[in-house]
Amino acid sequence: MKYLKSKKEKYSKVLLDWLEQRKDIIKEQSYTKYYTLIKLYIDPLMGDYVYKKINCKHIINFFKNDKISKLSLSTQRTLAYVIKSSIQYGVERKMRKQIDNLEIKIKKPKSKIDYLTKNEQERLEQYLKTKKDIRTIGLLICLYTGIRLGEICGLKWQDIDFGNKSICINRTVQRIKNNDNNCINKTKKIISTPKSDSSRRVIPLPNFLVDLLLEFKSNDEFYVLTNSLSFKDTRVYEKYFENALKKCKIRNLNFHTLRHTFATRGIESGMDIKTLSEILGHSSYRITLDIYVHSTIDQKRLCINNLANYLNSIAEY
Repeated sequence: MKYLKSKKEKYSKVLLDWLEQRKDIIKEQSYTKYYTLIKLYIDPLMGDYVYKKINCKHIINFFKNDKISKLSLSTQRTLAYVIKSSIQYGVERKMRKQIDNLEIKIKKPKSKIDYLTKNEQERLEQYLKTKKDIRTIGLLICLYTGIRLGEICGLKWQDIDFGNKSICINRTVQRIKNNDNNCINKTKKIISTPKSDSSRRVIPLPNFLVDLLLEFKSNDEFYVLTNSLSFKDTRVYEKYFENALKKCKIRNLNFHTLRHTFATRGIESGMDIKTLSEILGHSSYRITLDIYVHSTIDQKRLCINNLANYLNSIAEY
């Protein structure tokens, strides 16, 4: 194994060496994600630092940078992982000392989670249920299970257990950056297993969806959205969703809104956080809390009215 020896080795060089060491043990999409984050964010802000001299202050200031603090919670957590892991990489190879008491505090971005209003959801559902196309049923699955775009595109008929009325998430379709400089296309489609153990999960289906799916059931090896051996391109399905919104005269929203809507309705209906977290495939219920637990004006009004009724009942007693 080749160890770095220069005392003035730049952090950018160590980052790439760290990533190269992991290339054969991580998924292609993970490698591409780490490489992209290094080039877009870590290199420009910390790449020129002498690796051996990086300390807590450098890392804290990195996450305080406006460019970084505005990123999604998930992206910031991935950046934290890359930095911690690359630092540890050098410690294990005796290139530098451990950074004591290193704690990366990531502030939750203030961006608002967007989801369908109840009226918008009713209009969309009415349109999807009357159209009865396997692609519209796919959108209903996302709306009632919270599965991701790549997961619905990668769903096969063999993943649907009609007896137990559930689906099993075994694979995901992704479009990632193409690192082949000789290829004209900047991105490429891949299908792989879910990114973590928590993402591989079984989700119950409501009865009406089971009945709709039975009408289209096909070869176990076929993908649900295409009813063939070829999976649906995520970009194509995103476009189909956009067109469905237009036909329902609903504002332009991204596909992930279906997942946000499922989670929001789940909380509104009283679903406990642990159950919701497992259905969504989060590695920790805290992620679910950070992203989705927010009060709508309707919830606040209901809580105030419940409190008033409770106080009035005490007074009468």
